[in-house]
Amino acid sequence: MKRFAALFLSFLLLLTGCGSPVKETTPASTTAEPTISATVPTTVSTEPTPTEPAPTETTPAVLSPEPSDSDFVRIADYLPDIRFSLPYATSENFTGQVIYDFTDPWLRYGTVKKLMAVYEELSKQGLSLLIWDGFRPVSAQFTLWEVCPDPTYVANPETGYSSHSRGNTLDLTLTDQSGTPLEMPTGFDDFSKLADRDYSDCTETAAANARLLQNVMETHGFSGYFGEWWHFSDTESYPVEETFTPVSPVWLYADCNEFITLRTQPDTSADAITRIPKNGEFQMLARSGDFAYVDYEGLQGYVLLSYTQPVE
Repeated sequence: MKRFAALFLSFLLLLTGCGSPVKETTPASTTAEPTISATVPTTVSTEPTPTEPAPTETTPAVLSPEPSDSDFVRIADYLPDIRFSLPYATSENFTGQVIYDFTDPWLRYGTVKKLMAVYEELSKQGLSLLIWDGFRPVSAQFTLWEVCPDPTYVANPETGYSSHSRGNTLDLTLTDQSGTPLEMPTGFDDFSKLADRDYSDCTETAAANARLLQNVMETHGFSGYFGEWWHFSDTESYPVEETFTPVSPVWLYADCNEFITLRTQPDTSADAITRIPKNGEFQMLARSGDFAYVDYEGLQGYVLLSYTQPVE
């Protein structure tokens, strides 16, 4: 009878599972790793599966690559609070005619970095800057010489271009934080001896302001032209630019089969920044030979003009 009872009890335990071997309660992360061939890295289980979709090539980069020091850039893209008024973009200048048709000043990136240091120092003194001229295309220099063939004030493009055409020179003055110009020896493009850096023939206030501007500019890597208190050149020189020309912004779209490539330089072998899909729209800011310098969704670079069309 006892043997029968023991057998019956065992039968019940098997039915309920309680008689099964005790399972491991160790967390899965501490269990032994599965057997892996010695030629396969043990980290293989953490790699994405082959079916995981890869990013498409048309996905734009987050940021444009930083320009090289010799690249041309718009000053306002790096000093958005700086003020500028370009007389040569209007007829309100000593020639009485429009010299160029763009309204944003451009400089070499290396020069802009120095200008940023000037702006920061002046801001601490409650002052700011007003820019009258920056990069000046070679064609504009010929126009200026035709109107004023005086090498004291205008460089003769037949014998040597203006430093403005190198992209490292600008004309500017001091203002207060509200943008009101401070008193200076003369106004812009005053072709008289009053405009030189002698400062003995102007008021003490004007002389002090002109010296302040000169000292801060020279501290951060600029040198001034004696005949014009407003004229400063980067001590780092660059070659005269004969192909790059800013333009009034115009909207274009990609006229292509699939995409056009936005590149870091006006060269088909230059590094690609991103791809602009067919019919994608962008703003043209300048031209360099067969290329347009454009802004596409915050990315700036060059595209071939032959694959673009104006947006109607």
